[in-house]
Amino acid sequence: MSSYINCLDTIKAILNFIKNKKGGMYLRFGDGDFNLAENKYDLLAIPNEILKEKMLSSMSIRDDRIKICIPHHCKDLNTLEEGMYPGNHEYPYEYIINYLNILKSKNNSLPDKIYTNIALSYSSFKNPDLVIEIHKVIKNYNVLYIGNYQYSDEFLKKLFGEKINRINTNWRDAFEQYDIVFNQLDNYFNMKTNNEYFIIVIAAGCASRAFAYDIYNKYFIINPNFYLFDYGSLLDYLYGMNTRAYMELMPPKKDYILQNI
Repeated sequence: MSSYINCLDTIKAILNFIKNKKGGMYLRFGDGDFNLAENKYDLLAIPNEILKEKMLSSMSIRDDRIKICIPHHCKDLNTLEEGMYPGNHEYPYEYIINYLNILKSKNNSLPDKIYTNIALSYSSFKNPDLVIEIHKVIKNYNVLYIGNYQYSDEFLKKLFGEKINRINTNWRDAFEQYDIVFNQLDNYFNMKTNNEYFIIVIAAGCASRAFAYDIYNKYFIINPNFYLFDYGSLLDYLYGMNTRAYMELMPPKKDYILQNI
């Protein structure tokens, strides 16, 4: 039976990997990902069979180094945390059961530990010092950013340090750029002349998780010398874009975070 990992312990587990230069991935599956895994409509992505298969394949990864995350906060599972309620991170039990069924549909198994997909956004309100810490730790390494082109270089360097390269995607339908992204990823990995540990920060919407399976198979299995950190919508808020309900209901401590990272 799977155990559900809360926000604090999810962040601590990520920090443990990165501080100790352990290869791993933090993959945040949410509502849109599960819709696309069933070839259903999503607001920011075009559903199709290829995307569906990639998403299900990423969901099927069973490797202790890979943190599979879903929205699991629910009264019936005793996974609610302070300040959560319907419409603000609390999910109906039947939704979570459906997500678990999709998660195990490809290989009939669930991860031993199921992490939360809202650890960063929740912590940005409840425990912003943890968010600051994870940024400071990431800044110790070279970073490859994959995601929304709209964020400025100055902003990304503020968050992730000066040693950053980027692969840009569109703000929506990023999976349509699959070939472009992986051509640039191939170039990045081929140009690396040492085995130095580094961080991949990915922020390409649902495509982040769809890309993950091929990143895992093409690069991670061969040489797990990086941590893939699936950042999420907090990036929008820190950049000044209000794109999610929680940003009004449980607003992140934006100024405090930006002043101290």
